[in-house]
Amino acid sequence: MLLGIKLLEIAALGLLVSAPAAALSGNFTRRTVTSSNLNDFRGALFVVASTQTSCEMALIDSAAGFVAASCLTFKSSGKVDQSLDYRVAIAGTDGESTKFGSATLVDAHPKYNPTTYANNLAIIQWGDSDDIDWHQYIAQDRPDWDNVFYTRRTMSSVSGKSWNTPAVVSTVGSAVPGGCSAANNLYNSNQDWFLCMAQTTTSMANQNCQSPYGAAWGVYQPNNIAIAALYSHSAIYGGDKLCGSTGNQYHYYTMLQPYTAWAAKLTGRRVYTYAADADYSYSSSTSYGMSNSDASGVSGVTTVTGDMYPTAKAYKGAGGSASNSGETAGGSTPPPATSAAPTSSSNNNNGGGTTKATTSPSQPAQTSAPDGGDNGGSDNGGNDNGGNDNGGGDNDNGGNNNTGGGSSNTGGGNSNTSGNNSNTSNNNNGGNSNSSTGGGSNNNDDDDGDDSGNNGGNN
Repeated sequence: MLLGIKLLEIAALGLLVSAPAAALSGNFTRRTVTSSNLNDFRGALFVVASTQTSCEMALIDSAAGFVAASCLTFKSSGKVDQSLDYRVAIAGTDGESTKFGSATLVDAHPKYNPTTYANNLAIIQWGDSDDIDWHQYIAQDRPDWDNVFYTRRTMSSVSGKSWNTPAVVSTVGSAVPGGCSAANNLYNSNQDWFLCMAQTTTSMANQNCQSPYGAAWGVYQPNNIAIAALYSHSAIYGGDKLCGSTGNQYHYYTMLQPYTAWAAKLTGRRVYTYAADADYSYSSSTSYGMSNSDASGVSGVTTVTGDMYPTAKAYKGAGGSASNSGETAGGSTPPPATSAAPTSSSNNNNGGGTTKATTSPSQPAQTSAPDGGDNGGSDNGGNDNGGNDNGGGDNDNGGNNNTGGGSSNTGGGNSNTSGNNSNTSNNNNGGNSNSSTGGGSNNNDDDDGDDSGNNGGNN
């Protein structure tokens, strides 16, 4: 029987099954995931100039992770501005404190398209790559996922290293909204490597606003979860920003699986992946890029991306006032377009994403659900340098706004999520397979297992 969408409020950033690094070879440590052991799980946020952004991260290990490229600041040359204070806030497992890693290298995907948001990923590296304490699994084999958790993580205080309870929505048994394809041609051409949903949650920057979830996790019953995708962009009808739009919204998440070989080559070490089916095999390419990366926009649709907090902070709702937490970053400006821009597009740079228009919608359907992974070991971030806890930042014009002509409204609809506490029980029934994508030298020899494998089923 298909279950309807259920909302979960999960404490302590607890969405990734955690195990000691030495236990991460072979089958995962068996564990039932409940609210009582959520302190064992890690999560991460992208921090700029000591203020948090809306950009969640997918940790590869204790010294590297994925983030959406649209969350970065780029120079006029199109290169990432490496001079900014990019940091990674890592929520510790039970008994660990929050760690901060100060970025040493930031690399956007070479095929990232700042107009369409194709390949909207970057790798941030920090800390000592020769001293990896733990690594995290990337979800594979999407058809084998039993559920998907979408998360929105926020910090209550950056300088105080404290976290709010994350908002989580579960999409078990729920079909992909029918409007996802019609609203975004890039998604339409790459449905195998995108997730799409219509649900949102209250923005921590302004309670008058709703915002997309930041990351997606694949769930393998009975007990494994793995990071699967990061928020990329949203398609909006009836407005040019997430806050205050009057039409439907669709939110797109870039799946990480096809980018693991690129990440391994870039970092010079292995990226671990997980599939429940021991016979599952997948080899990603270091040169993978999405199809139709120059896809035109859809008439009447605005596309937004990047850090959503600047526009949320500025938005005045029905009450006529704006509210925010005071610890949100100011956003960042994406690089100039490197390929053909959509018809009638404009960049408004008012923060919180890009809006863009295209000329003609199309509509295939997509119903598949995603997969999950596992994380373990001890956490070693960088140092917390304190800094400004009052938000604002220097870049109050992050993201782009590309508004298109025409008007069109397609199905779906938005759903507000608030979430309540829930004990989820995921029991491990064995037969799992852990693997890693090679590339470069392997500095992740903290476990006793086989470090070989080419992103196939778990060994």
